[in-house]
Amino acid sequence: MELFLLHWNEAELQEKLALLTGFNVRSHWSQEVLLDLKGYLPDAWIISLDRLPSHGRAIAEWIVEAKKRREKPLIFVGGAPEKVEATKAKFPDACYCQWHELPSLLSTL
Repeated sequence: MELFLLHWNEAELQEKLALLTGFNVRSHWSQEVLLDLKGYLPDAWIISLDRLPSHGRAIAEWIVEAKKRREKPLIFVGGAPEKVEATKAKFPDACYCQWHELPSLLSTL
């Protein structure tokens, strides 16, 4: 299974990737480097809400604007409760979990 993981902190991203051992994961963390995802279609999109949740929601908007990207699961992970609620209001069809729940959630896809 190929995954895309977005988390806005490089050091923390390495910790998060350790939870996904056994998966093929492409990841991104930098706000300064433009991300070229044109034509890229993973089996699932994973966006962390732990840091800069509004930036994560902006990427999620780009994901859901194209039908081919929208057909893949969109998963939001972590985040403060009020940030999660704001995200659920905008993306009600997405999946939501905490980091320790992510491997189990992925096994159901």
